[in-house]
Amino acid sequence: MNRPLVRRVATGGVALAALTGLLVHEAVRVEASTHGVPTVFIGDSISQADTDAFTDLPGKASWLRYVVVDDRTPWRYVANAAISGETLGQMEARFDEDVLERDPHAVVIMGGTNDVRLGIPVEESLDSLRSMVTSAQAARAEVWVISPPPLDRDDWGDVGPLIAAERELAAELEVPFVETVDAVGQGGEDRWRPGLSDDGAHPTREGARAIAAAVLAAVGAPG
Repeated sequence: MNRPLVRRVATGGVALAALTGLLVHEAVRVEASTHGVPTVFIGDSISQADTDAFTDLPGKASWLRYVVVDDRTPWRYVANAAISGETLGQMEARFDEDVLERDPHAVVIMGGTNDVRLGIPVEESLDSLRSMVTSAQAARAEVWVISPPPLDRDDWGDVGPLIAAERELAAELEVPFVETVDAVGQGGEDRWRPGLSDDGAHPTREGARAIAAAVLAAVGAPG
């Protein structure tokens, strides 16, 4: 009477072993590029996605994965110091510890979606972004600012004014600003192209790949 149960458990064990083997193979096969300057990324859920820990290879739902595994990237991956749900102010509060203490030669900042969602004034968000950029510059790190993607959620607010302010700040501080809206949106900052977001805020894997392609193109990686 117990044999069917044993057989099911054994089958499950074989399946688990096969799955584990595939995961190990994937972990060995896919690695961050060794090209470029040591870089720390900081952001919110759009960058964190399914990344488990700061120093893990970014998960497949994160646009970062498709940037850091590409040999055209100018950035050698050190950490994805992104935390879901964070505002630019919360990123600023841990910037020294989670970013600068890793001694990066470059820093890439993407944030602002949660600021809009929580109704934080643009000026306050911009002060936090300014602080992070100038702190990284003082540490002699190159800095890139990446815009948040479109926000197709009427109950969350309009991300357009913050994106415009981030662009102006980047120009003022003489750091590159990478626009992601055109890569995944249609008709402005409040619409995603079909299939690139399931919830109007976060990219699908297709959306993550599109953001990564736009970032690589903007930072001068040849196609």
